[in-house]
Amino acid sequence: DLFNYTSGRWVYNEAQRLKERQRCFNVAELHRLAAEAVSRKVEDIVSFEKLGEGAANRAFAIQFRDGFKLVARIPYLVTEPRQQIVASEAATMTFLRSKGLPVPAIYGYSATADNPTETEYLFLEFCPGRNLASLWVDMDEHHRSRFIRSLVDLERRLFEIRLPASGSLYFLRDLSAACGKVAVDSGDASSSASYYVGPSTSLPLWYGRRSELDVDRGPCE
Repeated sequence: DLFNYTSGRWVYNEAQRLKERQRCFNVAELHRLAAEAVSRKVEDIVSFEKLGEGAANRAFAIQFRDGFKLVARIPYLVTEPRQQIVASEAATMTFLRSKGLPVPAIYGYSATADNPTETEYLFLEFCPGRNLASLWVDMDEHHRSRFIRSLVDLERRLFEIRLPASGSLYFLRDLSAACGKVAVDSGDASSSASYYVGPSTSLPLWYGRRSELDVDRGPCE
């Protein structure tokens, strides 16, 4: 089922938990916008299937006739703050990719449901691979060591990135004029993207009815 949660059960309040994770959207328009995002024809889409469901999003794989795939991610209605999370994830992943870190490319996104799909969405690069847990037992010490070293090196490169304030990363276009923001020096003069640190999307600041509070959520210098 494209619109409902099918990856687990709850021992109590199941009806409420399922309702929170139900998200209807316009499938035809999602296909059209996905095709446009990667300069392909919507008629060339040959499959659309659910990849998985997590705590905040539902992911779908869209495959085209030439074999190309992308991932469409849609947040649940219960996910807060949806607009900021989608906008910040798009900016953060694009920023990290510009630094040479191996993260999926962002093909397109909408941080608001005010679009033909009737939902917020992210279109991301499909990255095939195998679950490390399924390989670890059969890996010898040499290959385990190589993997751990490569992982630590990625973490080193990540922590070498310095930001001017604490908060979440955004493109300027996704922040209102009244919103607090601190410009980020991307270090890439050829890039047309403008990154800013804006309000934090950290869950403890938004959980439950806290999302209704008019409080300062950053950025903090």
